[in-house]
Amino acid sequence: MFNGVMTEPRLVHTEIRPRLLIITASSELYGSDRSLINALPQLSEAFDVTIAFPSFGPAVDAAIEHGAEAIITEDFAIRRRNLHNPWLLLAWFKRVRSAKRQLSRSHHSQRFSMIYSNTFAAGIGPLLKRSWNIPHVLHVRECPMEPRWQISTLCRNADKSSELLICNSQYTKSLLTKVRPNLAVKTRIVHNGIEIPSRANIVAPKLTGPLKVSCVARIHPKKGHSVLLEAAALARQENRHWELHFFGDALDEHQSLLAGLKEQAKQSGISDSITWHGFVSGDERYAGYDVAVVPSVYPEEFSLVCAEAQAMGLPVVATGPGGPSEIITDGTSGFIIPPCDGGALYRALARLDDDRRLAIDFGAAGSERVRSTFSREAYGQKLVAALQSILPIAR
Repeated sequence: MFNGVMTEPRLVHTEIRPRLLIITASSELYGSDRSLINALPQLSEAFDVTIAFPSFGPAVDAAIEHGAEAIITEDFAIRRRNLHNPWLLLAWFKRVRSAKRQLSRSHHSQRFSMIYSNTFAAGIGPLLKRSWNIPHVLHVRECPMEPRWQISTLCRNADKSSELLICNSQYTKSLLTKVRPNLAVKTRIVHNGIEIPSRANIVAPKLTGPLKVSCVARIHPKKGHSVLLEAAALARQENRHWELHFFGDALDEHQSLLAGLKEQAKQSGISDSITWHGFVSGDERYAGYDVAVVPSVYPEEFSLVCAEAQAMGLPVVATGPGGPSEIITDGTSGFIIPPCDGGALYRALARLDDDRRLAIDFGAAGSERVRSTFSREAYGQKLVAALQSILPIAR
């Protein structure tokens, strides 16, 4: 694997800015990656930003475009598959040591002022904090509650190694403090933000024709694709012909899940109404659709999809209560339904299918709220303020 540094010429700044090392567990432009990239314009104005990636990917190019330095290391990210196999765990420890040595060389050549871990999975951050004795900030975007020992270990480690925790929602903070109550005093909430699309790109749900449903999520056991298939099967039994469009790929360890979902669709007799697009980025995931669905079997801690879809003028049906409840106004811009309830999902979608004017009104209301509350600029400014709040410690 190539280990190296990728840079682009930077604008010359006369002032000396704090040097910020960002540790991120992925470079694929899924949720946490997109959230980081969305904040980079403001981060790059306030800090001299270097981002450590565990692999090449589209997020690397996006980071460089925003003026950040990108360092590609061995894969240091905490991944579930490595925790249950001694040989994989040993190989992971070796990669972590290699990544730590590489990043330490960069630190010793020009000291970082602060370490910012983009997720729990960016597990090398606490190790660097202990070695370099500089402030560490952990951004909690996902909070895996099972197995219990794992979240307990993560929270204990976060308490010991972080001066500040940033949570992407009140719901995420509640999960953390349920496990370790004293984390509340060092936790700040910063809702994620998105690039607000041009109003010219918004296509309102149509008044007639089959209901076109967009589901944007990596194929993963948490994401609840099977629940949406169950709802679509109920719709077919009621002589409703919905079109389902799935946007997201599957990791190697979840290829069997993808095969199982396709078999479920086949057995339900709805394969002809489903399109599996794989990974797609951009507005085409939402433009031209009538509703977006986030059917996660556990409520999402935030859900960029809820914000992105509403910004594009779509009503959203998502499971909750959870992060989506802080983005969607239930009964005004979408519906919040219980997890793992195909019947509830069917009824919510059927209501929007029967009343297309309601779907249009929901989409318009959601779009306006997202524009005023979840913009990339507001998010970046709040994140910068949170990081700057502990800078005196770094000096």
